[in-house]
Amino acid sequence: MGTMWMLNEVFGSYPIEMNAVFVVNLVTSLGFGVEFCNHIGMNFMRQPGDKETRAKRALSDMGSSVLVGIASTKFIGVIVLAFAPSTLFKLYYFRMYLFIILLGLFNGLMFLPLVLRWIGPEPVSILLLFINLCRIPMR
Repeated sequence: MGTMWMLNEVFGSYPIEMNAVFVVNLVTSLGFGVEFCNHIGMNFMRQPGDKETRAKRALSDMGSSVLVGIASTKFIGVIVLAFAPSTLFKLYYFRMYLFIILLGLFNGLMFLPLVLRWIGPEPVSILLLFINLCRIPMR
């Protein structure tokens, strides 16, 4: 809903309505958001030191991978849709996916490291994590 409001009101001239295509794109954006943030968050948990040092290291270790590996491939794939003759593809796929990728990139590379720096959890030892995973009963 926030995405639809932002595209319609803040950026203007994006007549996007709530329909099935919009809802599918919204659900897909959840997966993109996890993809952008997961690598930074997991690397943050593995780093030693205080929160600020861990956030900087996580961003320096994984930031380029997220930017080049994830964002650029999705961006190249979405740019092709800009040249589609169909208004449906331009409006609901190109514009929305482009906005979702840019917002996910912002969240993963700028917002998440700041939040982790302020209220991030303590580091987790890989050995401790492995021991706790081994204790989970298999069903």
